[in-house]
Amino acid sequence: MSDEQARSIYQLMMLTAWADGRLDASEALVAEAVQGDVPELRQLPDRGALADRAKKRLDQLGLERALAETAAGLADAEHRELAFVCCARILEADGIIAEEEFKVLSQLKALFAFSTLDVARLLQRAARS
Repeated sequence: MSDEQARSIYQLMMLTAWADGRLDASEALVAEAVQGDVPELRQLPDRGALADRAKKRLDQLGLERALAETAAGLADAEHRELAFVCCARILEADGIIAEEEFKVLSQLKALFAFSTLDVARLLQRAARS
């Protein structure tokens, strides 16, 4: 995975965490756990700046456009699936999936052209992580 792809995945995670307007401690903890599971994310030297950039994009562009711009850098199916799983893990962190957060997975499904079966498989993968 290239640094650019890792940055895109990390920023999608941060957009997911901020989708409901706040970043909960549980979401931050899950983001750290995800980084532990994905070495390329753990090795990103500028995670704080990437998180800030994701929040600024969200504030400036709105959720849909920020997700679309960020997801555009993920052309490889393996990386799109990893991004979806990482975002699903963030959504489930606080045990509450707000409407805005649900929109994240719906939009990623559309952006990545996932079928309903793909989503079910990826959500099972996220639950096992």
